[in-house]
Amino acid sequence: MDNNSLPQINDTTKAPVYSSLYPYEARAALVGVWILTCILGLVGNSLVIWSVILSKKLRTVTNAFVVNLSVADFWTSLSYPWICVALVSNESWPLESEVPCVIAAIQLYTGLGASIYSLASIALNRVVLVTQTTNTYSWWYTPGKVVVMISLTWVIPCIVFFLPPILGIGSIGYDPQDNTCSDQDGHPRGPEYNLAQSVGLFPVPMLIIICCYTALYIHLKRHFRKQKKSRSCKNSQSISTVVGLDGETSTGFNVATGESSVTNAEHVAKKARQAISRQQLAITKNLFLVFCIFTLLLSPYFISLAIPSSRKFALYGVTITVFNSCVNPIIYAVNHPQFKVVMRQIVKCRYSEIQEPSDLLKLLLLLRKN
Repeated sequence: MDNNSLPQINDTTKAPVYSSLYPYEARAALVGVWILTCILGLVGNSLVIWSVILSKKLRTVTNAFVVNLSVADFWTSLSYPWICVALVSNESWPLESEVPCVIAAIQLYTGLGASIYSLASIALNRVVLVTQTTNTYSWWYTPGKVVVMISLTWVIPCIVFFLPPILGIGSIGYDPQDNTCSDQDGHPRGPEYNLAQSVGLFPVPMLIIICCYTALYIHLKRHFRKQKKSRSCKNSQSISTVVGLDGETSTGFNVATGESSVTNAEHVAKKARQAISRQQLAITKNLFLVFCIFTLLLSPYFISLAIPSSRKFALYGVTITVFNSCVNPIIYAVNHPQFKVVMRQIVKCRYSEIQEPSDLLKLLLLLRKN
């Protein structure tokens, strides 16, 4: 397969030759960052994926989107070695075929797009889970609908990435200005392509995420305020269930004359239904942390795409952005109440200690015994 087979994607005949915007020394230093990120991204996201494969306990609807996020980050990390080759190149792609560079550009942009849309899907999932009834949640998150939602996290970035070059707006491949495998700034309509990517991949999912977490915060605030008011109005009760902001549950017993055990049981059951579990709150906080870090790392690059005058900072911006590929598994390993346990057991090769092992893990453990 040669370059001529990709005329709409990699069309360099329309643009003159440009010199690099960045000195070789700076690019060589960045290569070390990209290689380190590649290694951490491939290893860390593999751990997340294998955790779900080996433990049935992690096979929840929310974790389906978490795994999709890890797959996107793993896919993105695969492009980094070829981008490193581009970074140390001068004026032209050093290999005979530019196809690896084109594929790397596809992996980079579709992976980043899928990551941010996965975070939007996670935010929607959390707000429906916490604020709606079980029946409503079950109606929205059937296996078929989850597959459609996950598919959209990939389809939308692919449309944003491929449609403009097909229409003659921009091209992808080796960019001599940035020395990267990305969109080619030298294309006559390159700025339009950059703007299309910024608009298509950034504002919509970010708006969804902000609205969801704002709604979630308001709901939780009202929930705890209502609980506090309800407790203060009661002088005595036989059993009271208190849920704090961290979700920790404590139960106290008081004797109240004339109150039947049936009423007490109904009261406890009602409180239990209304209470938000400690684990679900911890998971929500952890996923919100993932979003905050993702936003901090992603924003510089998309700002440089939207503002043509800041293009000279694009390479540094995208270098900051690629840290997203490896930071999420680190957050899961440290904070996530479910993933951190399984991931540590995998790293320590203590597979027999994994709770609710999958059929595959049971088979592997059986073969190891034999």
